Amino acid sequence: MKAQRPLGLDLSWTSITCALLIDVAVLTVANRLSAPGRSTVWWAGIAVAALVTIAIVLTYRGVTVIAAVARWVWEWSAEPRDSSPGAEAAPSPGCTPAIDHRRRFGRDVVGVRQHQGHLVAVIAMTPPDPPQGHQGEGVPPPTLPVEAVAAGLRQFDVRLDAIDIVSVRRRQVSEVADPSATSSVDDRLAVTERGTWLVLRMDPQRNVAAVAVRDSVVSTVAAVTERLAGALNGKRCAARPLTAAELADVDTAIMAGLEPARIRPGLRHLKHFDGYVTSFWVSPRDISSETLDRLWLLDTDATVVTLRLTDADGRAEMSAWVRYHSAEPLGKGAVDGLNRLIGRQLNAARASLPAPAQRPPLVVPSRALRVDEQLEMGLGSTEMDAAEMDAVPEPSEPSLTPAAMV
Repeated sequence: MKAQRPLGLDLSWTSITCALLIDVAVLTVANRLSAPGRSTVWWAGIAVAALVTIAIVLTYRGVTVIAAVARWVWEWSAEPRDSSPGAEAAPSPGCTPAIDHRRRFGRDVVGVRQHQGHLVAVIAMTPPDPPQGHQGEGVPPPTLPVEAVAAGLRQFDVRLDAIDIVSVRRRQVSEVADPSATSSVDDRLAVTERGTWLVLRMDPQRNVAAVAVRDSVVSTVAAVTERLAGALNGKRCAARPLTAAELADVDTAIMAGLEPARIRPGLRHLKHFDGYVTSFWVSPRDISSETLDRLWLLDTDATVVTLRLTDADGRAEMSAWVRYHSAEPLGKGAVDGLNRLIGRQLNAARASLPAPAQRPPLVVPSRALRVDEQLEMGLGSTEMDAAEMDAVPEPSEPSLTPAAMV
């Protein structure tokens, strides 16, 4: 993996025009305030104009300096924070109560969440039980073919805005851990839990004709959810639409212990009551099966990987970002090749949630999914997990149900 250049320039017409107008205004005021024979005010105006231009045009990790600072100030002032243990807040404004819907000729109950006219449904991906004994030798780990998921963006007359593949890996300390044991021994008794979900996002305004021939908007979302689950079911995994009650459990699982009411937003990370949460985006050219496997870090409490598929003029485009939960700030060597999300840490945490929104809370660079590209996302143990389990007698890695992380 290779991170993109941290510094850049935003030479769009909007940025250049804003910088020019502000510079002209600043220099005009400085010229009127400067006294004859004294150029202090004039040179101060030039310095202010230069700083304004740098703040508007200069970008760091894809975000202009002024935008990063403005987002951080907004999150700091607008986000409610309460350090009390019982404080609770919705992970995202779009995490509204969901409703269950069964189509007239459908077989599954599908939970649908609605907010600001947009809808979301979720499919849980469960890997098959690993073969026992000699039957498991040489059997590759279960994977999810991304191309098969991308095919669900367009289903007959229905067009989805996006499909997110969200995979969570969280380390939980086993109940049999010895409290008196040293930290190295206790860490070996930790159990790795994983879960993978597909988040389907739809805008009814872009599917007016499809909704008109069906019972309702909710029925349209339920139909595409059932169809995609049926297409993926059996491809070395089990796919099942989730009900309304299970969507709240998915929120908790994806947040991985992050409580919005008890965080302190920062430019480089989120400070939580029990550690740090840091998000990065993956350079588009680096998105591959090997890269997705390498994103899982051993020395983190939780890792959340999101691969977003969107429809762009009939072709699928993909982008990826990852969130790490750790007790201490991540060292530079642990995240080589990744691009830190400056000033967008809270948006990155919310972007992975099954929460509808008029505009996505996070937009990162993307690339087209090639027709012949064999991109897969692992559902079972990764190479990192195997390295960790070598030192553990009788390891266990349960597959998550939506409520397993609650």
